[in-house]
Amino acid sequence: MMRSALLTIDQRHCRGGAVDGRPTSWVWELWRPETFRAEFTPVRLSCVDLAELDRLHALPQRIAALRGKPGGLARIEDEVRRAGEWIARVGLGGMTHHLKALGPAVVRLELPSQLAGFEALPWELGLVDGRPLALHGTTVVRGARSSSEALHDPPELPPRLRMLALFSLPRATAALDLGAHRTALRGELLALAAGGRAGAAPLELRTRQFGVGRATLRGMLDEADGWDIVHVVAHGLPGTLRLELPDGGEDPVATRDLIKLLGRLRNRVRLVFLSACWSGGQAAGPDGAGSDGAGEESGTAAHTGREEGDGDVLGGAGAAHPALTSLASAMADELGCAVVAMRFPVGNDFALAFAVRLYTRLLRHRHTLPQALHKALVETVDDPELGESRYQSFSAATPMLYGAAALDRGLLDRPLLGGPLPGRYQGNAGPLPDRPASFVGRLREMIGANTALAPASGVPGAVIHGERGMGATTCAALLAHDHREAFSTIVWHPRPEWAEAITPSCADPVTDFMRHLEIRLPGLAGLSDDLSWTEAMARIAGLRVLVVVDATDRVHDPRWAEMIEALALASAERPGRLLLTARTDLPEIAPALRRVPLPPLEPAEMRQIIRTLPRLGPIHRARETSRTADQVLRRAAGNPGVLHEAEACAGTQEELNAWLRGRSA
Repeated sequence: MMRSALLTIDQRHCRGGAVDGRPTSWVWELWRPETFRAEFTPVRLSCVDLAELDRLHALPQRIAALRGKPGGLARIEDEVRRAGEWIARVGLGGMTHHLKALGPAVVRLELPSQLAGFEALPWELGLVDGRPLALHGTTVVRGARSSSEALHDPPELPPRLRMLALFSLPRATAALDLGAHRTALRGELLALAAGGRAGAAPLELRTRQFGVGRATLRGMLDEADGWDIVHVVAHGLPGTLRLELPDGGEDPVATRDLIKLLGRLRNRVRLVFLSACWSGGQAAGPDGAGSDGAGEESGTAAHTGREEGDGDVLGGAGAAHPALTSLASAMADELGCAVVAMRFPVGNDFALAFAVRLYTRLLRHRHTLPQALHKALVETVDDPELGESRYQSFSAATPMLYGAAALDRGLLDRPLLGGPLPGRYQGNAGPLPDRPASFVGRLREMIGANTALAPASGVPGAVIHGERGMGATTCAALLAHDHREAFSTIVWHPRPEWAEAITPSCADPVTDFMRHLEIRLPGLAGLSDDLSWTEAMARIAGLRVLVVVDATDRVHDPRWAEMIEALALASAERPGRLLLTARTDLPEIAPALRRVPLPPLEPAEMRQIIRTLPRLGPIHRARETSRTADQVLRRAAGNPGVLHEAEACAGTQEELNAWLRGRSA
């Protein structure tokens, strides 16, 4: 159990500048309830110190200005360390060592309302022995005033934890790949809930990546059982999250609107995790993070521990219009829940590793949030596999914890059913292929197809096409899973087996398709007998149905093309949508459908795939065999299907060499 303490400033001890949140002198008071003792540390600022305090307030602005510039990450770390040194020497003064000696401890930071901006400053960044207080065990909880009370759970809750994980990437933002992030996080969470481990948490997990808009989110939040955890990965600006419009474009949702949208979670949600840049820190004033052009997307490395060119998952650098309070603070106050948020920009690797470790501590080790956050932060910052280990001060200052509910909140504190629960949606989606176990790249293509399926897209759907092995069927399967809440019914028409057979059967593909539709949509039984193609397809398109036809180009029947054309035409101005996969762009069929070609994957994406394969992965990682893996990657030439073909032939070195010789012939 962590110790607890209250760190505060009596307004009566503030001198000068208290109105604008920048006093010239104050007295820190550290209260420890279990000992009834208090420590006091007076602070008086010289003219030089006043300039350093101004520099501390402007730290977000300086970080925004340095992002994306040559050597920007190292310069940001220098700025943050300079701030940490001043906090330890002057800002906290002697209180720094009291906090270090107290750790590991959860410290409730409670300052007068006039010092709200002062409260948001990164006091846990104070350096002791070269490391921030946050890494010594000082976990600061903000927004937990003594007058606030965590809202209690309603009397009846489902006997399992329900988690909603949202990954929003509007079309207008930089194409940064969240697919691998979602796949990895989902797999780790389900592993925590399953696997037959003793004490496994019964976690019902729902994830959604494409089409995360207000209407979709509103529908998901309205579910009767509610949600214990809401995990949001999105582009962020101070006081804003970027969701998606019905046409797939960008919808910047300000704090007030987001709180209104999430208000249905009040008195129910226990933890909101905002894995978004600037979601934790208070927006600075006119001279803060919103100036110096910080509102522009940089599209470059932010906090990834890598230099420019790698990209960051959650970009955004500042805000043109400062928020009155941080998004996390407002959410904790209005919803009565605990909120984990990010003070500064956060990169994909760090965000994923930190989230997995936090949830592992909460669900497997049954830690409270302060305990879990401290352990997860230390483990992530010290992880030599992550580039963040080179920028420890910046990394340690990024995660923040808000809300009175965070002081001692755990997630496994109510009777729960034993054993794992599948995180599957139980709506009217018919038989679908399994959700892809791993999905890398294809972000631009998925955004294009997702936009075509949006209710207000103005197009009837999309054709995803690429040569064999490029993953058209995989893309369509992921889209179908992600759009289950957007359609009343999903009809997946699989590729015809007879088309792949050596001796094709005499089955009628058109009859098979109509029979499949009538099975999935009983109200349409017999429609093809009584109506023309155009009328029949219009009837189907008039329903809120997504029809997915796999391997559309494998059918050679003039009636087939006529039927697809009629369905596409009818869907243009109706709620139904059509999604086709093919190896060509189907030039003679349904020109109104958006064409989404699948080009070869980038080398970095292919390397990401090969690392996950059980046979080729070790070959790729071992220095003595990495050259063989490079040969495989060159032969694959950006085609993930060829990579999986090589995986099947990698049982022995001889088999893999034979495959390489065959591919080079």
